[in-house]
Amino acid sequence: MPVGPAARSTLEDRVRSGALWAAASTVGLRFANIAIMAFVARIVAPEAFGVFALAMVVQGVVVSLAELGVSSAILRSDLDPDTIAPTIATLSIVTSAGLAALMVIFAEPLAALLGSVDAAGPLRVMAVSVALVGPFAVPSAQIQREFRQDVVFRAAAIAFIPSSLVLVGLALVGDGAIAFAWSRVAAQLVSGIILSVTVKKRYWPGFRPDQLRMLIAFGLPLALANLLSQVLLNVDYVFVGRNLGVTETGLYALAFTICAWSTAVIGSVLNGIVQPAFSKVRHEQGDLADALYRATQTVALVAVMIGALTLALAEPLITTVYGSQWSAAAPALVVLSGYGIIFVICLLFANIIISTGRTAALFLVQVVALAALLPAMAAGVQWGGLVGVGLSHIVVTAGITFPLYLLLIRRSIARAPGVVFRALAWPGLAGGVAAASAWSVALTVPTAPLKLLIGGCVGALVYLVLTAPLVVRLLPPALARLRLVSGAATQLVRPAAWAQRRWGRV
Repeated sequence: MPVGPAARSTLEDRVRSGALWAAASTVGLRFANIAIMAFVARIVAPEAFGVFALAMVVQGVVVSLAELGVSSAILRSDLDPDTIAPTIATLSIVTSAGLAALMVIFAEPLAALLGSVDAAGPLRVMAVSVALVGPFAVPSAQIQREFRQDVVFRAAAIAFIPSSLVLVGLALVGDGAIAFAWSRVAAQLVSGIILSVTVKKRYWPGFRPDQLRMLIAFGLPLALANLLSQVLLNVDYVFVGRNLGVTETGLYALAFTICAWSTAVIGSVLNGIVQPAFSKVRHEQGDLADALYRATQTVALVAVMIGALTLALAEPLITTVYGSQWSAAAPALVVLSGYGIIFVICLLFANIIISTGRTAALFLVQVVALAALLPAMAAGVQWGGLVGVGLSHIVVTAGITFPLYLLLIRRSIARAPGVVFRALAWPGLAGGVAAASAWSVALTVPTAPLKLLIGGCVGALVYLVLTAPLVVRLLPPALARLRLVSGAATQLVRPAAWAQRRWGRV
């Protein structure tokens, strides 16, 4: 049955509310994390961060299999949580515990394979985080299904305090890599407990054989796709670690962390909102093309601004926030800033594809992308060092992953390529102008902190003025009066007004 106006409004309000909560929490926590990392970066050497980054390669790969992808089935509107949740809980707990045990047993050979025997200790610590995935898989999925991002915000905010204390305390008295590892475990444990006690209905482990085949058929391809996605994201650390050493790995890890700011801000929104929202729109026969347009443009508005400014101000950003000992990471950040924009758009597309249940196709895309990335990465690290590694990411993601995702989306959403490019056009143009403005202003300023402050303010102002008509439409109805500001902006910058008319509809 087609969705009616009242139901559509209710869904839009829930999605908007959930997205705003997720965005607010991630922006606030991102600034807090930057502050903590800026402090810790002056305590630990790049080598320690490089060792932790190598340990995170294994943890990221293993955790993608920790619950076999089955918890995402709870996000589907066509499935009953009461029927599937107990079996999902059992599968998640058993597989995460087993994988954690294997991480502990094989920590030393894995560390040697990565190129740093010092990574064995952090690997054993990160095995704890893998084991924690299972018990918290179902509650986390329940929270996402209900769009309760306010709960996620509170959990993350509360967990930030003990994790930061663990990080700073251990970094001051001991091994920096171990400090990062235990900090991750502390955050995961505290946030998981909060989510578990907040859910409206608790599901204990159980088992229904009649649900097993369906869950495995849906979840395993998704888990394998996530596995390959993690390999795609982390294989660069292995190449850098084995070819250039742990110091270069630490510098590259910092650059990659900064380029992923847009993913850190938007990722929780995408992972927590997109799958249930698109699933519900499809189930109720809503306008999928319009939903795709709005989602793509919303993601682009945030990702392009962050990417454009980090590209333009890479060197003063790193020097000012993290210290001069990390300045060699700036060239890699310039390249990776562009990759960060492309990646977060692809993350949106991946969540949309998952909402259709086509997880096997998603897995095949990851296989193709990985097959292309491995030789590209090998050539890139030899040819251009850290910059070459970043360029190989851009070539494969923009040239293979992005168009293949579009083809998959096109099969379920009419006119998808045209919708996507219309949604990306104006934010992309505005980002280019903003980056050029920020870079030009920074050239005239003598010191790195002032370059970052003045250049960042100018670039952000230019971007916000150019995109004001699009940004204001994303605000909740309670802030509708800000549309007056949008009207004033469009009078100052008429191309933005034209963009609103030209691209305001699919």
